[in-house]
Amino acid sequence: MGSLPEGARPVADRLKKKWGNDRGDAYDTSPEEKWEELKRNLDILVGKNAGNKSGNNKAAKKLSTKDRIQIEQFPTKTVFKYCYPRLDINVSKMQNHLLKSPFCVHPKTGRVCVPMDPAKADDFDPFDVPTLPRLMRELDEYNKKQQSQEESADNKEEKAGVTHEWQKTSLREPFEAFRRQFLTPMWQDLRRERRERAEEAAAATGDF
Repeated sequence: MGSLPEGARPVADRLKKKWGNDRGDAYDTSPEEKWEELKRNLDILVGKNAGNKSGNNKAAKKLSTKDRIQIEQFPTKTVFKYCYPRLDINVSKMQNHLLKSPFCVHPKTGRVCVPMDPAKADDFDPFDVPTLPRLMRELDEYNKKQQSQEESADNKEEKAGVTHEWQKTSLREPFEAFRRQFLTPMWQDLRRERRERAEEAAAATGDF
C-alpha cells in the first residue's frame, strides 16, 4: 500500500483502515480478494467504473493527468515488479554476460554458461559446470591419451566419433542437449515454415 501513487492515498488510507479492523475484515479477506478490491477502488478513483457515484466523478476530475496515468498503470507495474523475472541491468550492458547466450564464460569465475536438460534440473549443480582451466586440462588429457594408446579398433571408432574439440571435454553433454532440445527443433520449424511459404506462393501463382 505504501507504493501506491500519491493521488491514490485516500484509497490506501481507507483500505488499510478496513483491512486492519480487528473485528474480522483483516482475517476474513484473502490476499486475492484484497488485490481485486484494491483494483476496483483504483478504477473507481480514476472514473473507470461505470457504476461509480457523482462524488467519485468529482474526485476523478480533480486528478492531474500524471496522477491518473500513475494510478491506471499501478496494477500492471506492480505485477511486473513482484511477479516477473528480474533481469540484471548488466544483461544489457555487458556483451559477455551469462544471460546473453549459451557457452559464455563468466569473466571472474571462469565458469561456462551451459544449457541444461530440464528433465535433469534437480541434478544440476551450478558449481560443477565446466571452467576454462578444466576444459584446457581435459583437452590436454584427451590428446595425451590418444597419443599413448595404440591404434586399436576401439580407439579408431572413438576417434571417428570425435570431430570437434568440444567433444573431447565436459562440454559434450550440455552441447548435445542444447542441439537436441533447441537447435534441431528450431531448424525443423524453419524448414517447415519455408516449405509452407513456398506452397502458399505456388498456390497463389498456380505454379505447382
